[in-house]
Amino acid sequence: MIKTFYLLLSVIVLQACTNNSNKGARRVALEKKVDSLNAFIQKMKPGLGELMLGVQVHHEKLWFAGTNMNWKLADFEIGEIKETVEQAKQIETDRPETKNLDMLTSPVNAISEAIEKKDVEKFKLGYNNLTSTCNSCHQLNHFEFNVIKTPTAPPVTDQQF
Repeated sequence: MIKTFYLLLSVIVLQACTNNSNKGARRVALEKKVDSLNAFIQKMKPGLGELMLGVQVHHEKLWFAGTNMNWKLADFEIGEIKETVEQAKQIETDRPETKNLDMLTSPVNAISEAIEKKDVEKFKLGYNNLTSTCNSCHQLNHFEFNVIKTPTAPPVTDQQF
């Protein structure tokens, strides 16, 4: 009876060791997959330049939407700018430039208010302030060669503003 007890106990202990060994191997395999996915994400995430290019296109479209009093489109475009700036702050946490993106908050809010009031003159004033703030941020971060201005032609010709 005691031999049977020890034999059964030995089987249980061996089984437990085997299960832990399998769990350890599965854990290592999962950790490798997680590391691989993290490396893939790092390669696929947009850089600050790509994100700012998105802001630039929305900035241009915003001008044509607002000056044509297409307030729904203007509201959409200012929302896209806000969203892209937030993405930049979340994705590019190691870039010192992203620390200055909060300087866009005030001009963006002024444009949002002008859009809400459907006030073209306040919109133009807010837009010019946003453009100036973008250029100030570029200068502050040694990208002074990247000068933004009020567009003279739509960025896309297949959209009605």
